[in-house]
Amino acid sequence: MKKMTVVVMFITILSKVLGFIRDITLSSNFGFGAVSDSFTLAITIPNSVLSIIGAVLVTGIIPMLTRILNEDEDRANRFTSNILNIMLLFCMVMMVLMFVLPEFVIFLFASNLSHEAMLYAVPFLRVIAFGIFSIAIVQLGSGYLNVKKNFIIPALVSIPSNVIVIVAIIIANKSGNTLLLAYGQLAALIFQAAVIFIYMKKMGFDYRAVIDLNDKDLRLMVTLALPLLLSAVLGQLNDIIMKNFATVLVPVGGYSYMSYATKLIGFVSGIFITAILNVSYPTIAQNVVNNDNKRLNKSINDAILMIFVFVTPAVVGFITLARPIIEFVFLSGEVTASDVNIIVPIFVADALVLLAMGMRELLFRIHYAYHDMKSPVRNTVFVTIVFIIGLIIFPFLFGKLGHPLAGLSFSYSVAALIAVVPLFKSAKKLIGKTYFKYIVKDMTKILLSALVMGVFLLLVKGPLLSVMPGRIGTLVAIVGAGIVYIVALIALRTRFALSLLSSVLFKETN
Repeated sequence: MKKMTVVVMFITILSKVLGFIRDITLSSNFGFGAVSDSFTLAITIPNSVLSIIGAVLVTGIIPMLTRILNEDEDRANRFTSNILNIMLLFCMVMMVLMFVLPEFVIFLFASNLSHEAMLYAVPFLRVIAFGIFSIAIVQLGSGYLNVKKNFIIPALVSIPSNVIVIVAIIIANKSGNTLLLAYGQLAALIFQAAVIFIYMKKMGFDYRAVIDLNDKDLRLMVTLALPLLLSAVLGQLNDIIMKNFATVLVPVGGYSYMSYATKLIGFVSGIFITAILNVSYPTIAQNVVNNDNKRLNKSINDAILMIFVFVTPAVVGFITLARPIIEFVFLSGEVTASDVNIIVPIFVADALVLLAMGMRELLFRIHYAYHDMKSPVRNTVFVTIVFIIGLIIFPFLFGKLGHPLAGLSFSYSVAALIAVVPLFKSAKKLIGKTYFKYIVKDMTKILLSALVMGVFLLLVKGPLLSVMPGRIGTLVAIVGAGIVYIVALIALRTRFALSLLSSVLFKETN
């Protein structure tokens, strides 16, 4: 599992780098204004609409499909086809709604969007709405391929699609036809769906033209998924509340500032957290189905340590190098130093939640593997309540410092950090006998190594960036910090880190 996770991470890094090049290309060509706000929003809406349903079905299908495949592959194909067709039917309804009533849909996601941005957002959304079918295929197909132990294609498929969007942005700017942005995004979505479906067929998927609402497997999944649906809705609601509040606090550019800061955090989340969970979740689900407590604990402990070993230094690095990183990524073209000043504190506040985010997502999946969907819902409700309370306090306090948008991010970070504790306790009850005490020593060494790296950055970033200003200096600082972190892990004889290094360099053993 370790080696496959690292391979998926490497592919995801390439994908995320291209994703950032796409975002930089957009901001460099169109700045943080009406066009970027409307295009970012138009991309977000179909993903947000389907991520509620898609996340529920994909997360729920992995333990269900794992169990059904153990019993009858033909039944598994019918079950997957049934879910896919129902998703596509839902997509048809949503597509019509977004095409016929785009202003209403946009108002739900960004009620204070400027009039100029709305003029761009309406035609953007009407074009991109047709891509919602592709999003459904990619979401469900990725879950199916993961169950089949194919983790490479779902990670790889976004690389060429990002290239398509980058080319579309450049052509749109040069031609003056901004609608080409939307057509480029639509083409990228269609390409992803085609690749995923082809590989589903190669892995044995036999599509059936069936919609059976009385299917017993579907009914069981729906029963399990209803609490999961509520949890996903609340999760999206938190994001919608945050982005809407951002447009109230900063009407012009507020949505983009929050989105771009979040995308930087999503870079690490997508590379490390998502890759780790995509590989570990099917293994955890299989061990739960097999009632193998020893292997279950090993897969969970490995996932926890993988999150710690990769995410902890990212958090420290993001906080200590916040400004150089933001300048490295965004300071070009239409983006000014004042834009950077707004994004930096948002970015730092977002970075605080990374480790808690990874642990919450892992703990959620442990509950899902046991078909316990109610505990994650209760936890998400708890996060929403604490988050809303935070919105009353922190934007006001941070506003006194001139950074009200950072208060929005900090509100959510605090809520997510607090929520990890009850979720961890409920997961322990499900697992029964646990072996968490065996990883505490390695976790401590990882934290110490990250702190050593942080001290190194604090000591050298000033002199280094004065001698080597700009992107080169930032890259040298990041590489140097990575070397210091790895050396510290080895010097402290961190067992998991040494095992991970060995599995990457040599043949992995179980």
